[in-house]
Amino acid sequence: MKFVFAENMDLVDPDYDFVKDRSSPEREPYWDDMYTHEMLGYAPYDGLLVSKGLFHDGNIGGKYSEGQEMRFKREGARKFLRFEEEKYPNTVMWGDCGAFAYANQEVPPFSVEEIIEFYADGQFTHGCSPDHIIFDFVDTEFDITFDDQEVKRRQQITLENAAEFIEKANKRIGNHFTPVGVIHGWTPKTMAEAAEKLIKMGYKYVALGGMVPLKADQIKSALNAVRSVIPKETEVHILGFAKADQVHEFIGNGLNSIDTTSPLLRAFKDSRTNYFTWTGENFEYFTAIRIPQVLSSNPLKKMVQSGQLELEKAVKLEKQAIKEVRAFDKGETTTKNTLEVLRDYWALINADKSKTDPTKVNKEIQVLTSRVEPTLKKQPWKYCKCKICQQAGVEVIIFRGNNRNRRRGMHNLSVYGDRVRELKGELR
Repeated sequence: MKFVFAENMDLVDPDYDFVKDRSSPEREPYWDDMYTHEMLGYAPYDGLLVSKGLFHDGNIGGKYSEGQEMRFKREGARKFLRFEEEKYPNTVMWGDCGAFAYANQEVPPFSVEEIIEFYADGQFTHGCSPDHIIFDFVDTEFDITFDDQEVKRRQQITLENAAEFIEKANKRIGNHFTPVGVIHGWTPKTMAEAAEKLIKMGYKYVALGGMVPLKADQIKSALNAVRSVIPKETEVHILGFAKADQVHEFIGNGLNSIDTTSPLLRAFKDSRTNYFTWTGENFEYFTAIRIPQVLSSNPLKKMVQSGQLELEKAVKLEKQAIKEVRAFDKGETTTKNTLEVLRDYWALINADKSKTDPTKVNKEIQVLTSRVEPTLKKQPWKYCKCKICQQAGVEVIIFRGNNRNRRRGMHNLSVYGDRVRELKGELR
Protein backbone atom coordinates (compact mmCIF):
# COMPACT_ATOMS: atom_id res chain seq x y z
CA MET A 1 0.00 0.00 0.00
CA LYS A 2 1.38 3.34 -1.04
CA PHE A 3 1.12 6.38 1.25
CA VAL A 4 0.60 9.59 -0.72
CA PHE A 5 0.86 12.96 1.00
CA ALA A 6 -1.63 15.63 -0.06
CA GLU A 7 0.71 18.58 -0.56
CA ASN A 8 -0.62 22.01 0.40
CA MET A 9 2.33 24.41 0.04
CA ASP A 10 3.58 23.44 3.50
CA LEU A 11 7.16 24.68 3.37
CA VAL A 12 9.38 25.98 6.17
CA ASP A 13 12.42 28.23 6.31
CA PRO A 14 15.38 25.94 7.12
CA ASP A 15 17.33 28.93 8.47
CA TYR A 16 14.56 30.38 10.62
CA ASP A 17 15.92 32.15 13.72
CA PHE A 18 13.85 30.84 16.65
CA VAL A 19 15.46 33.16 19.17
CA LYS A 20 14.66 36.30 17.17
CA ASP A 21 11.51 34.70 15.77
CA ARG A 22 12.15 35.79 12.23
CA SER A 23 13.54 34.80 8.88
CA SER A 24 16.44 36.49 7.18
CA PRO A 25 15.51 39.69 5.30
CA GLU A 26 17.18 38.17 2.23
CA ARG A 27 14.95 35.08 2.29
CA GLU A 28 12.98 34.29 -0.86
CA PRO A 29 10.14 32.04 0.36
CA TYR A 30 9.71 29.53 -2.47
CA TRP A 31 13.38 29.33 -3.43
CA ASP A 32 14.84 29.22 0.08
CA ASP A 33 12.10 27.34 1.94
CA MET A 34 11.93 23.55 1.96
CA TYR A 35 9.32 20.83 1.58
CA THR A 36 9.06 17.90 3.99
CA HIS A 37 11.21 15.58 1.86
CA GLU A 38 13.91 18.23 1.72
CA MET A 39 13.84 18.98 5.44
CA LEU A 40 13.93 15.31 6.46
CA GLY A 41 16.51 14.37 3.85
CA TYR A 42 14.24 11.64 2.48
CA ALA A 43 10.60 11.24 1.47
CA PRO A 44 8.48 9.71 4.27
CA TYR A 45 5.78 9.11 1.66
CA ASP A 46 5.52 7.17 -1.62
CA GLY A 47 4.23 10.12 -3.56
CA LEU A 48 2.56 13.51 -3.55
CA LEU A 49 -0.96 14.61 -4.44
CA VAL A 50 -1.81 18.07 -5.72
CA SER A 51 -5.40 19.32 -5.88
CA LYS A 52 -6.78 21.58 -8.58
CA GLY A 53 -8.30 23.52 -5.68
CA LEU A 54 -4.87 24.95 -4.88
CA PHE A 55 -5.12 27.07 -8.01
CA HIS A 56 -7.15 30.27 -8.43
CA ASP A 57 -9.70 28.93 -10.86
CA GLY A 58 -13.33 27.94 -11.13
CA ASN A 59 -14.67 30.39 -8.55
CA ILE A 60 -12.77 28.74 -5.69
CA GLY A 61 -9.92 30.14 -3.64
CA GLY A 62 -6.40 29.02 -4.39
CA LYS A 63 -3.14 28.88 -2.47
CA TYR A 64 -0.65 29.28 -5.29
CA SER A 65 0.28 32.76 -6.47
CA GLU A 66 -0.11 33.62 -10.14
CA GLY A 67 3.62 33.25 -10.65
CA GLN A 68 3.68 29.87 -8.92
CA GLU A 69 0.78 28.65 -11.06
CA MET A 70 2.60 29.65 -14.24
CA ARG A 71 5.79 27.92 -13.09
CA PHE A 72 3.83 24.79 -12.10
CA LYS A 73 2.28 24.56 -15.57
CA ARG A 74 5.61 25.24 -17.27
CA GLU A 75 7.77 22.87 -15.20
CA GLY A 76 5.33 20.17 -14.11
CA ALA A 77 4.47 19.00 -10.62
CA ARG A 78 7.66 17.06 -9.86
CA LYS A 79 10.07 19.84 -10.70
CA PHE A 80 7.91 22.47 -9.02
CA LEU A 81 7.75 20.40 -5.82
CA ARG A 82 11.43 19.43 -6.13
CA PHE A 83 10.33 15.80 -6.07
CA GLU A 84 12.12 14.57 -9.20
CA GLU A 85 11.91 10.85 -9.91
CA GLU A 86 15.68 10.61 -10.25
CA LYS A 87 16.08 11.61 -6.61
CA TYR A 88 12.93 9.90 -5.33
CA PRO A 89 12.61 6.74 -7.44
CA ASN A 90 9.51 4.53 -7.48
CA THR A 91 7.31 7.40 -6.32
CA VAL A 92 4.03 8.61 -7.79
CA MET A 93 2.49 12.00 -8.49
CA TRP A 94 -1.26 12.19 -8.06
CA GLY A 95 -3.72 14.89 -9.01
CA ASP A 96 -7.31 15.37 -7.91
CA CYS A 97 -10.01 18.00 -8.29
CA GLY A 98 -10.15 19.23 -4.68
CA ALA A 99 -13.84 18.37 -4.34
CA PHE A 100 -14.05 19.59 -0.73
CA ALA A 101 -13.26 23.12 -1.94
CA TYR A 102 -16.43 23.25 -4.04
CA ALA A 103 -18.65 20.89 -2.06
CA ASN A 104 -21.30 23.58 -1.55
CA GLN A 105 -21.57 24.46 -5.22
CA GLU A 106 -24.34 23.14 -7.46
CA VAL A 107 -21.90 21.50 -9.86
CA PRO A 108 -18.10 21.12 -10.02
CA PRO A 109 -16.55 24.39 -11.24
CA PHE A 110 -14.22 22.60 -13.67
CA SER A 111 -15.00 20.88 -16.93
CA VAL A 112 -13.48 17.49 -17.73
CA GLU A 113 -11.34 19.19 -20.37
CA GLU A 114 -9.94 21.63 -17.78
CA ILE A 115 -9.03 18.79 -15.42
CA ILE A 116 -7.32 16.87 -18.20
CA GLU A 117 -5.33 19.98 -19.11
CA PHE A 118 -4.32 20.38 -15.45
CA TYR A 119 -3.07 16.78 -15.29
CA ALA A 120 -1.25 17.14 -18.60
CA ASP A 121 0.49 20.36 -17.54
CA GLY A 122 1.45 18.81 -14.19
CA GLN A 123 2.77 15.64 -15.84
CA PHE A 124 1.01 13.53 -13.22
CA THR A 125 1.30 9.74 -13.06
CA HIS A 126 -2.26 9.39 -11.69
CA GLY A 127 -5.30 11.65 -11.88
CA CYS A 128 -8.81 11.41 -10.44
CA SER A 129 -11.94 11.89 -12.52
CA PRO A 130 -13.89 15.09 -11.68
CA ASP A 131 -16.17 14.25 -8.76
CA HIS A 132 -18.87 15.86 -6.64
CA ILE A 133 -18.73 14.94 -2.97
CA ILE A 134 -21.49 13.06 -1.15
CA PHE A 135 -21.35 13.53 2.61
CA ASP A 136 -24.27 11.27 3.55
CA PHE A 137 -23.28 7.70 4.32
CA VAL A 138 -25.20 4.97 6.13
CA ASP A 139 -23.84 1.47 6.60
CA THR A 140 -26.24 0.00 9.15
CA GLU A 141 -28.15 -1.89 6.46
CA PHE A 142 -26.56 -2.96 3.21
CA ASP A 143 -29.83 -2.63 1.22
CA ILE A 144 -31.04 0.61 2.74
CA THR A 145 -33.02 2.89 0.44
CA PHE A 146 -32.20 6.57 0.31
CA ASP A 147 -34.74 9.11 -0.93
CA ASP A 148 -32.58 12.22 -1.04
CA GLN A 149 -32.40 13.18 -4.73
CA GLU A 150 -29.35 15.37 -4.10
CA VAL A 151 -27.01 12.46 -3.42
CA LYS A 152 -28.30 10.67 -6.52
CA ARG A 153 -27.74 13.82 -8.57
CA ARG A 154 -24.17 14.15 -7.29
CA GLN A 155 -23.41 10.51 -7.99
CA GLN A 156 -24.76 10.86 -11.52
CA ILE A 157 -22.57 13.92 -12.14
CA THR A 158 -19.54 12.00 -10.88
CA LEU A 159 -20.29 9.01 -13.13
CA GLU A 160 -20.95 11.12 -16.22
CA ASN A 161 -17.68 12.99 -15.68
CA ALA A 162 -15.85 9.69 -15.19
CA ALA A 163 -17.16 8.35 -18.50
CA GLU A 164 -16.00 11.43 -20.39
CA PHE A 165 -12.71 11.56 -18.48
CA ILE A 166 -11.48 8.05 -19.30
CA GLU A 167 -12.48 8.45 -22.93
CA LYS A 168 -10.35 11.57 -23.36
CA ALA A 169 -7.55 11.36 -20.73
CA ASN A 170 -5.17 8.83 -22.27
CA LYS A 171 -5.58 10.35 -25.75
CA ARG A 172 -4.68 13.78 -24.40
CA ILE A 173 -2.04 12.86 -21.81
CA GLY A 174 -0.49 9.56 -22.90
CA ASN A 175 -0.01 5.98 -21.75
CA HIS A 176 2.27 7.01 -18.86
CA PHE A 177 -0.85 8.40 -17.15
CA THR A 178 -3.27 6.31 -15.08
CA PRO A 179 -6.86 7.61 -14.96
CA VAL A 180 -8.51 6.95 -11.60
CA GLY A 181 -12.30 6.70 -11.42
CA VAL A 182 -13.75 8.26 -8.28
CA ILE A 183 -16.54 6.42 -6.46
CA HIS A 184 -19.21 8.26 -4.51
CA GLY A 185 -22.26 6.76 -2.82
CA TRP A 186 -24.35 6.95 0.31
CA THR A 187 -24.24 3.26 1.29
CA PRO A 188 -21.78 0.43 0.69
CA LYS A 189 -24.18 -0.96 -1.93
CA THR A 190 -24.45 2.29 -3.91
CA MET A 191 -20.66 2.63 -3.85
CA ALA A 192 -20.31 -0.93 -5.13
CA GLU A 193 -22.80 -0.19 -7.91
CA ALA A 194 -20.85 2.91 -8.89
CA ALA A 195 -17.62 0.88 -8.88
CA GLU A 196 -19.13 -1.67 -11.27
CA LYS A 197 -20.06 1.11 -13.69
CA LEU A 198 -16.51 2.49 -13.57
CA ILE A 199 -15.09 -0.94 -14.37
CA LYS A 200 -17.39 -1.20 -17.40
CA MET A 201 -16.06 2.20 -18.54
CA GLY A 202 -12.56 0.71 -18.53
CA TYR A 203 -11.03 1.92 -15.26
CA LYS A 204 -8.21 -0.18 -13.80
CA TYR A 205 -7.80 2.07 -10.74
CA VAL A 206 -10.66 3.41 -8.61
CA ALA A 207 -10.76 5.73 -5.60
CA LEU A 208 -13.25 5.91 -2.74
CA GLY A 209 -14.31 9.53 -2.20
CA GLY A 210 -16.07 11.20 0.72
CA MET A 211 -14.22 9.08 3.27
CA VAL A 212 -12.69 11.89 5.36
CA PRO A 213 -15.52 12.25 7.95
CA LEU A 214 -16.27 8.51 8.20
CA LYS A 215 -15.20 6.13 10.94
CA ALA A 216 -12.80 3.28 10.20
CA ASP A 217 -15.56 0.65 10.25
CA GLN A 218 -17.62 2.67 7.77
CA ILE A 219 -14.64 2.98 5.45
CA LYS A 220 -14.09 -0.77 5.71
CA SER A 221 -17.70 -1.45 4.82
CA ALA A 222 -17.38 0.71 1.71
CA LEU A 223 -14.02 -0.83 0.76
CA ASN A 224 -15.27 -4.39 1.23
CA ALA A 225 -18.40 -3.72 -0.81
CA VAL A 226 -16.38 -2.26 -3.65
CA ARG A 227 -13.77 -5.01 -3.54
CA SER A 228 -16.49 -7.67 -3.74
CA VAL A 229 -17.67 -6.51 -7.17
CA ILE A 230 -14.49 -5.46 -8.99
CA PRO A 231 -11.75 -7.60 -10.54
CA LYS A 232 -8.93 -8.63 -8.24
CA GLU A 233 -6.37 -6.84 -10.39
CA THR A 234 -8.20 -3.50 -10.14
CA GLU A 235 -6.36 -1.18 -7.78
CA VAL A 236 -8.16 0.78 -5.06
CA HIS A 237 -7.28 4.11 -3.45
CA ILE A 238 -8.90 5.93 -0.52
CA LEU A 239 -9.05 9.70 -0.83
CA GLY A 240 -8.45 11.50 2.46
CA PHE A 241 -7.56 8.60 4.76
CA ALA A 242 -7.02 10.13 8.21
CA LYS A 243 -7.09 7.05 10.44
CA ALA A 244 -3.54 6.74 11.79
CA ASP A 245 -4.53 4.42 14.63
CA GLN A 246 -6.35 2.04 12.29
CA VAL A 247 -4.00 2.06 9.31
CA HIS A 248 -2.75 -1.44 10.20
CA GLU A 249 -6.28 -2.79 9.75
CA PHE A 250 -6.24 -1.85 6.05
CA ILE A 251 -2.86 -3.26 5.04
CA GLY A 252 -3.39 -6.39 2.98
CA ASN A 253 -7.15 -5.93 2.69
CA GLY A 254 -7.33 -5.04 -0.97
CA LEU A 255 -6.22 -1.44 -0.56
CA ASN A 256 -3.42 -0.29 -2.86
CA SER A 257 -2.94 3.34 -1.85
CA ILE A 258 -4.16 6.13 0.40
CA ASP A 259 -3.61 9.86 0.56
CA THR A 260 -3.75 12.07 3.60
CA THR A 261 -2.52 15.35 4.99
CA SER A 262 -3.81 14.59 8.50
CA PRO A 263 -0.46 14.01 10.29
CA LEU A 264 0.70 17.46 9.25
CA LEU A 265 -2.60 19.25 9.88
CA ARG A 266 -3.02 17.78 13.35
CA ALA A 267 0.20 19.49 14.37
CA PHE A 268 -1.64 22.81 14.46
CA LYS A 269 -5.35 22.19 13.88
CA ASP A 270 -5.97 19.68 16.64
CA SER A 271 -6.61 20.73 20.21
CA ARG A 272 -4.74 17.80 21.70
CA THR A 273 -2.86 15.42 19.38
CA ASN A 274 -0.19 17.70 17.94
CA TYR A 275 2.96 15.59 18.14
CA PHE A 276 3.17 11.89 17.14
CA THR A 277 5.39 9.16 18.51
CA TRP A 278 5.31 5.42 17.85
CA THR A 279 5.85 3.25 20.92
CA GLY A 280 6.31 0.01 19.01
CA GLU A 281 2.74 -0.97 19.80
CA ASN A 282 0.67 2.15 19.23
CA PHE A 283 0.76 5.86 18.41
CA GLU A 284 1.23 8.14 21.40
CA TYR A 285 0.10 11.73 21.04
CA PHE A 286 1.27 14.86 22.83
CA THR A 287 -0.20 18.33 23.11
CA ALA A 288 2.03 21.15 21.91
CA ILE A 289 2.87 24.02 24.30
CA ARG A 290 0.81 27.00 23.22
CA ILE A 291 2.69 30.31 23.33
CA PRO A 292 0.98 32.47 20.69
CA GLN A 293 2.73 35.57 19.38
CA VAL A 294 1.06 38.73 20.65
CA LEU A 295 2.18 40.84 17.71
CA SER A 296 1.37 38.21 15.06
CA SER A 297 -1.91 36.80 16.35
CA ASN A 298 -4.91 38.66 14.92
CA PRO A 299 -7.17 37.94 17.93
CA LEU A 300 -4.49 39.15 20.33
CA LYS A 301 -3.74 42.24 18.21
CA LYS A 302 -7.42 43.16 18.29
CA MET A 303 -7.44 42.85 22.08
CA VAL A 304 -4.40 45.15 22.28
CA GLN A 305 -5.96 47.69 19.90
CA SER A 306 -9.22 47.72 21.85
CA GLY A 307 -7.41 48.21 25.15
CA GLN A 308 -8.49 44.82 26.51
CA LEU A 309 -4.92 43.58 26.64
CA GLU A 310 -1.92 45.56 27.88
CA LEU A 311 0.75 45.17 25.20
CA GLU A 312 3.80 45.63 27.40
CA LYS A 313 2.60 43.12 29.97
CA ALA A 314 1.57 40.64 27.30
CA VAL A 315 4.93 40.78 25.53
CA LYS A 316 6.75 40.42 28.85
CA LEU A 317 4.80 37.30 29.86
CA GLU A 318 5.15 35.89 26.33
CA LYS A 319 8.95 36.18 26.53
CA GLN A 320 8.95 34.70 30.03
CA ALA A 321 6.94 31.71 28.82
CA ILE A 322 9.35 30.95 25.98
CA LYS A 323 12.36 31.47 28.21
CA GLU A 324 10.92 29.13 30.83
CA VAL A 325 10.23 26.35 28.31
CA ARG A 326 13.77 26.61 26.97
CA ALA A 327 15.16 26.57 30.49
CA PHE A 328 13.06 23.50 31.24
CA ASP A 329 14.49 21.79 28.15
CA LYS A 330 17.99 22.39 29.56
CA GLY A 331 17.01 21.04 32.97
CA GLU A 332 17.26 24.46 34.62
CA THR A 333 13.71 24.59 35.99
CA THR A 334 10.91 22.26 37.03
CA THR A 335 7.69 21.10 35.42
CA LYS A 336 5.72 22.88 38.15
CA ASN A 337 7.45 26.23 37.61
CA THR A 338 7.11 25.97 33.84
CA LEU A 339 3.39 25.28 34.06
CA GLU A 340 2.91 28.23 36.43
CA VAL A 341 4.56 30.61 33.96
CA LEU A 342 2.52 29.19 31.08
CA ARG A 343 -0.71 29.49 33.04
CA ASP A 344 0.01 33.15 33.79
CA TYR A 345 0.37 33.82 30.06
CA TRP A 346 -2.70 31.80 29.13
CA ALA A 347 -4.73 33.67 31.74
CA LEU A 348 -3.57 37.05 30.40
CA ILE A 349 -4.40 36.33 26.76
CA ASN A 350 -7.82 35.10 27.84
CA ALA A 351 -8.49 38.10 30.08
CA ASP A 352 -11.26 39.38 27.81
CA LYS A 353 -13.18 36.10 27.97
CA SER A 354 -12.62 35.93 31.72
CA LYS A 355 -14.72 39.07 32.17
CA THR A 356 -17.82 37.36 30.79
CA ASP A 357 -17.21 33.75 31.83
CA PRO A 358 -14.28 33.33 34.26
CA THR A 359 -15.37 29.81 35.21
CA LYS A 360 -15.18 28.63 31.62
CA VAL A 361 -11.74 30.20 31.09
CA ASN A 362 -10.38 28.67 34.30
CA LYS A 363 -11.64 25.29 33.20
CA GLU A 364 -10.04 25.67 29.76
CA ILE A 365 -6.70 26.55 31.36
CA GLN A 366 -6.96 23.57 33.69
CA VAL A 367 -7.66 21.26 30.76
CA LEU A 368 -4.75 22.68 28.78
CA THR A 369 -2.49 22.30 31.82
CA SER A 370 -3.48 18.64 32.20
CA ARG A 371 -2.67 18.04 28.54
CA VAL A 372 0.66 19.86 28.47
CA GLU A 373 1.96 18.35 31.71
CA PRO A 374 2.59 14.88 30.17
CA THR A 375 4.39 16.59 27.28
CA LEU A 376 6.77 18.28 29.68
CA LYS A 377 7.27 15.18 31.77
CA LYS A 378 8.05 12.85 28.85
CA GLN A 379 9.89 15.40 26.65
CA PRO A 380 9.34 13.30 23.48
CA TRP A 381 11.29 15.68 21.23
CA LYS A 382 14.50 14.72 23.02
CA TYR A 383 14.20 11.08 21.99
CA CYS A 384 13.21 11.55 18.36
CA LYS A 385 15.94 10.92 15.80
CA CYS A 386 14.25 12.64 12.87
CA LYS A 387 16.15 15.54 11.35
CA ILE A 388 13.43 18.01 12.34
CA CYS A 389 13.66 17.29 16.06
CA GLN A 390 17.42 16.96 16.01
CA GLN A 391 17.76 20.44 14.57
CA ALA A 392 14.86 22.32 16.18
CA GLY A 393 14.94 20.69 19.61
CA VAL A 394 12.32 22.00 22.01
CA GLU A 395 11.12 24.57 19.45
CA VAL A 396 9.28 21.77 17.63
CA ILE A 397 6.91 21.25 20.56
CA ILE A 398 6.03 24.96 20.90
CA PHE A 399 2.73 25.84 19.25
CA ARG A 400 3.73 29.13 17.66
CA GLY A 401 3.87 30.28 14.04
CA ASN A 402 4.23 28.29 10.82
CA ASN A 403 7.94 27.57 11.14
CA ARG A 404 7.43 25.65 14.38
CA ASN A 405 3.99 24.23 13.67
CA ARG A 406 4.79 22.94 10.21
CA ARG A 407 8.07 21.44 11.41
CA ARG A 408 6.04 19.51 13.98
CA GLY A 409 3.77 18.37 11.17
CA MET A 410 6.78 17.23 9.14
CA HIS A 411 7.94 15.24 12.16
CA ASN A 412 4.48 13.64 12.33
CA LEU A 413 4.73 12.69 8.66
CA SER A 414 8.04 10.95 9.34
CA VAL A 415 6.48 8.94 12.18
CA TYR A 416 3.38 8.07 10.14
CA GLY A 417 5.43 7.16 7.08
CA ASP A 418 7.71 4.91 9.12
CA ARG A 419 4.66 3.16 10.56
CA VAL A 420 3.29 2.44 7.08
CA ARG A 421 6.70 1.19 5.96
CA GLU A 422 6.95 -1.00 9.03
CA LEU A 423 3.58 -2.57 8.24
CA LYS A 424 4.78 -3.28 4.70
CA GLY A 425 8.13 -4.62 5.91
CA GLU A 426 9.98 -1.71 4.32
CA LEU A 427 11.06 0.30 7.34
CA ARG A 428 14.23 2.29 6.68
